[in-house]
Amino acid sequence: MDGGRTRVVEVTWPVENTFEDEGEHHHRMAISPLDYARAERTHASRGLGVVGNYHSHPDHPAVPSRFDLEHLAPWPTMSYIVVSVSEGKAADVRSWELEPDRSRFNEEELTKESQ
Repeated sequence: MDGGRTRVVEVTWPVENTFEDEGEHHHRMAISPLDYARAERTHASRGLGVVGNYHSHPDHPAVPSRFDLEHLAPWPTMSYIVVSVSEGKAADVRSWELEPDRSRFNEEELTKESQ
């Protein structure tokens, strides 16, 4: 929730991991600002905007890491969804919201509504 507002995911927009360090490429993630802009521009005509991002944590809990806090959370108005992957399969999905002062994440309620 953001000030009593519910974020609804209508469309997902997969992007490439742009993290530069080859040795850490499979352990770290970065999203290009251009990818954010493309997603916003592509869906704006339908009245949709970017409400968050998602990524996986292989063999780790669906809890944001220090790296996530420092590098993957540009805006406190977005949701940050983390998927825990165990033995190659999604094990847990949790959503997080950044504190306005960017000091930490708070867990958000995550629900799935059928259409």
